[in-house]
Amino acid sequence: MRSRIFSGLAVLAAIALTGPVLAVGQAQAAPAAGTVEASAPAGFVGMAPTRVLDTRNSYWNASGVDGPLSPGENYRAQLLDVAGRAHGQGVPVVPSDATAVVVNVTVADATDNGYLTLSADPNAPGVTPATSSINFAPRQTVANLVTVAITPGTVPAINVYNNGSYTHVVLDVVGYYRPGATDKYGAVTPTRLLDSRADGHRIEQGGVRSVQVAKPELGTADARAVILNVTATDGTGDTFLTVYPSGGQRPEWGSNLNVKPGGTVPNQVVVPVGQDGKVDVFNHIGSQNVVVDIVGFYGPSGQGLFSALKVPVRLADTRPNLYEGRPSQQLAPFSTLQVPTGAGAPAGALAAEVNVTATGPSESGHFTVFPSNTTRPDTSNLNFVPRQTVSNSVTTGLNGDSFSVYNHAGWTHAIADLTGYFTVAK
Repeated sequence: MRSRIFSGLAVLAAIALTGPVLAVGQAQAAPAAGTVEASAPAGFVGMAPTRVLDTRNSYWNASGVDGPLSPGENYRAQLLDVAGRAHGQGVPVVPSDATAVVVNVTVADATDNGYLTLSADPNAPGVTPATSSINFAPRQTVANLVTVAITPGTVPAINVYNNGSYTHVVLDVVGYYRPGATDKYGAVTPTRLLDSRADGHRIEQGGVRSVQVAKPELGTADARAVILNVTATDGTGDTFLTVYPSGGQRPEWGSNLNVKPGGTVPNQVVVPVGQDGKVDVFNHIGSQNVVVDIVGFYGPSGQGLFSALKVPVRLADTRPNLYEGRPSQQLAPFSTLQVPTGAGAPAGALAAEVNVTATGPSESGHFTVFPSNTTRPDTSNLNFVPRQTVSNSVTTGLNGDSFSVYNHAGWTHAIADLTGYFTVAK
């Protein structure tokens, strides 16, 4: 059977209750300087989704044993192609000098509320991670894009910590960072490229819509891959969406987001660009409205190199800390929270990779994340419904070493975990 390491469970099953409680309007700083370890700056390499783990099938995990992750389990996921592993090959999907990997993680068939934390190294037995990568509810299928530092070695691997319940986990690698890679990050003012609610052209069952993402007016003319926030809403089926380069074959493995009938689900997507400058969005079941916002790109004209934090850092948490006597600091409707990156990222960083979570909202709404003290874009990064805990990866520019989280409606708590940052290539 697979090798297991178990850690103690957090007080709350949904999210680790750690990190500072924030004053209204501005977050407290990250840990003191010198406590954060990050990988060397690196360029990006995009790839077709490649499955490296699926606990629902014994062929598709490193030990050849199927079964869900247990509460408190730390699972060491080797980054090996499951197709090759099924035939006894176990081919690594990223090179040995990769510094970080971009993974679409999907949770399915959980028995209770919980969360996963993805990181470079296993947690010591009895230690609960201070951050979360994806949150889930019973019997929910939910996905999130996560960037994870890799410890260099012959067989690259990442650690998956499961808190809260038995759950199946699927990992699809969609790209990686390595020194010397020529595609660099380019900042883009978040811009809406598609909203089928506005144009009346829903994506029907088995249908595809093409979206132009390489656009000179956005500065993405030479983009080789793009960072999108894709939202599925008002659908009629229990479906999934897959985003892939236009003109190419739809990937055999991997979906980008899963959504129930009538639900609204966002997910960040990193996808190579087709030769015609477009990407395709496929809908599996039912009739679905889709919203696509571009938030960044990778290409020769980009300026940023990425450094991944070996251990993610909690930058913001508005929930009360009962142990320290700090009160609740919920975000009010139409309010904005400024979040400094503190010691989590160096001064003058170009952009940040952040996992943003909403928990306990009083009504349906959304967050918009953007550089502080700039004009708020007409886009969204995270959608939520009452009493839900939901997270989404966000790539955001920084201004004054901080970003802002705007709350569109209702009262809700907000949490932000830094997973890495971009600095200007020298």
